[in-house]
Order: sequence, then C-alpha cells, then structure tokens
Amino acid sequence: MRIDTVKPTDVESDTEPAMKKSANLLLLFVFFSSFGLLSEKTWGCGGDNQTVAMPDFRDADGWFGADDAYSIPLGDDKSVWLFGDAFVGDREAKLRSENKAMVRNSVGISTCHPGSACTIQYFWQKQYTPKPRSFFDTGTDDLWYWPLDAFRDGKKLYVSLLAVRNKPNAGSEAFGFEIAGTKLAIVSNVLDSPDRWHVKVSDLTGEGIWPGPAIIADGKYVLWYTQVVAAGDRGFMTVLRVPKNKMSKPSASWEYLKSDGTWSKGLPGRDAVHVIDQAISEMSVRYHPSIHKWIAIVPGPGFPTPEVDVRTADSAIGPWSPASKLFEFPEMKKDYPGFDKDTFCYATKEHTEFSESKIALTYACNSMVVAKVIANDDLYRPRPVILDLPH
Repeated sequence: MRIDTVKPTDVESDTEPAMKKSANLLLLFVFFSSFGLLSEKTWGCGGDNQTVAMPDFRDADGWFGADDAYSIPLGDDKSVWLFGDAFVGDREAKLRSENKAMVRNSVGISTCHPGSACTIQYFWQKQYTPKPRSFFDTGTDDLWYWPLDAFRDGKKLYVSLLAVRNKPNAGSEAFGFEIAGTKLAIVSNVLDSPDRWHVKVSDLTGEGIWPGPAIIADGKYVLWYTQVVAAGDRGFMTVLRVPKNKMSKPSASWEYLKSDGTWSKGLPGRDAVHVIDQAISEMSVRYHPSIHKWIAIVPGPGFPTPEVDVRTADSAIGPWSPASKLFEFPEMKKDYPGFDKDTFCYATKEHTEFSESKIALTYACNSMVVAKVIANDDLYRPRPVILDLPH
C-alpha cells in the first residue's frame, strides 16, 4: 500500500499506546453523536427477497470493533467499509482486552452474496506488528483522520477525511481535540485489495466548513452535504457540488447552493441555503427508486439521543420534509435486558446496496465509561438493522 500526502500541513495523526488511546475513545463518541419506531429488525440477515445479508462485524483477525461505518458498493456483491477509531491487535488475539492499540481508522471489504452469509476482511497499516497504525495514516500522533462519506467512480474512490488534532495545552482535558479541517483521499485502484491501494491525500477545506457527511452523485455533478460550523446551535447543513470530471481537485471547482436556488462559485457564503437546519457530523443521503424519494437519515435532537430521524425529498438537494422518528435504539431503553445508563448509541448510516425495498441501517453503541467498552464485546461495533421505508 502506498499513501502520498500532497501539500502536507504542520499537523498530522495516529495511534497511541492502547490504554491512553482508549481514554481518547470518548472524544470520538461524543463528537459524532452531535447526530426513530422499530418497524422490523433483523440482525445480520436479510428481511425479504430484495434484502441481502449484511456483515455482523464480529471480532476477526485482530479487529475488535469500531464505529463510523460508511459503505460504498464495489460491484460483484462487494462493499468497502470506512471505520473510525478501531481496536486492533494480533491475529491470534481473542478478546478486546488484548488489543494493542486503537488506530484512528480502518477499512473493511465485505462480500455478501444473496442467500449466503457475509464475509468481511479488515485492513490497517502495519497490521500485526508491535505498533499498528491507521489505514489513512498521517505519520504522527498529533493529528489524525476520521473518515466521512465517499464516492466511487470506476476504479477511483474519493474519501472525505475529517482532520482532527490535539488541542494545544489541553493536558488531560476531556475534550482535548479540535477539528483542523478536511482532506481528500483519492484511491486510484479501489478494486484491488486495500493492502495494495495507492492513496493520495490532499487539502480540502479549513476549520469551519466540513464537506462529506454525505456524498452522492447527481447527474454530471457530485453533491457534498456540508456542515457549516457556527457558535452555539447555529450550525447547519448546506450543499456543495463539483463536476464529476473535476473530483481530483474539488477545491478549485466548488460551487455552493444559494438560498435563492442558484449555484455560486466557491465555498458557502452568508447566502448559502440551509438544506437542513441542524449541524450533523455524520449522516446518510440515498435515493430509493421503489418510492421515488431521496431519504436522509439523521440523528434525533439533543445528545445523547435515543432516536434516529428520517427526512424525505423529491430532489437530492431538497426541500426536505420535517424530521420524523424512524427508529429508537433499544439499548437506551430502560426495559432493555442489560440496560446501562452509561450506554448511548449513534453513528447511524444507510447502506442501500443491501436492500432495494427496506432501509438497511447500521449504528453503534458505546459507554461513557471506557472500562465498560473494553469489557463488553457487544459495545463499539456496527449493529445492522432492517427497517421499513417511510410512507
């Protein structure tokens, strides 16, 4: 595998020793949770003849759980999965407590043929060595990448990466990190095994604008749902677009959607449309031909929130319907077997390659107490669920 960094910055990332890294786990939990009723649920299996089995994300070959979990179909019943912080260890290790480190990101390749169980293989750098590293590695522990959504065009994969750095003079501060901006990782040979990928990483945006919580193709353009950061609760989602043939350097071709419905060159200005009046760091926007609607999967209000909301639209850029409850996390209900007040759930994503007539969703559950995350193997891994489409 080869990773080239274009225009390197003075801050870059990765893995610390396991227990120090585990303490930092809560930073990711709370950050990504700035994110409805269960109609049907199946774990790791299909719900109808148009639903393909999803991976169950059990421990395998030294991978002991992660969150985030964006997926991009590769064809031939394969998908690439992009994970955030992941517990990793030796191939022979059997328990999460035997992890060697938490790398800041990892990837997986699933193969899920209709009518049979899924397989998934996980990848990170310096796998099974004394000092494993993140898959998208910066070569330093001072800055790291958390993957957002991605877009595939043939053999190329374009991945938005949130660049996160240690906050200066934070010491033992619980939230001793800050967002440094975003990067673009271009994989030139995504159909090969990830350990043979050629990856180029370049600058995308600065600190206040985060494109990539959802990335979708729309005609000759690629649309980037973008979080605009603002003080208090004034952040919102807007939309950037780039011609497909300009994706190798989107920063030179950005256009943003204005409130009057027209497009303007550059990054969002004060006249940018608020497509969703909610700041969302991870979400899904996907098209469902069976109902001729776009569906946005978004977090419910507040944090921690026990619900997942859904919005629908006739167009990829809205206008979006008001949010309605799609799903409630059973793990956060007091009548759930094994309920723990410290458990919270987040990181909801839709994976349309696994179902044509349902919502194939994953989410993760974690704990405010790091020791519980280490001890409870049911925590901190994507959990698949199949839900009915909204009517």
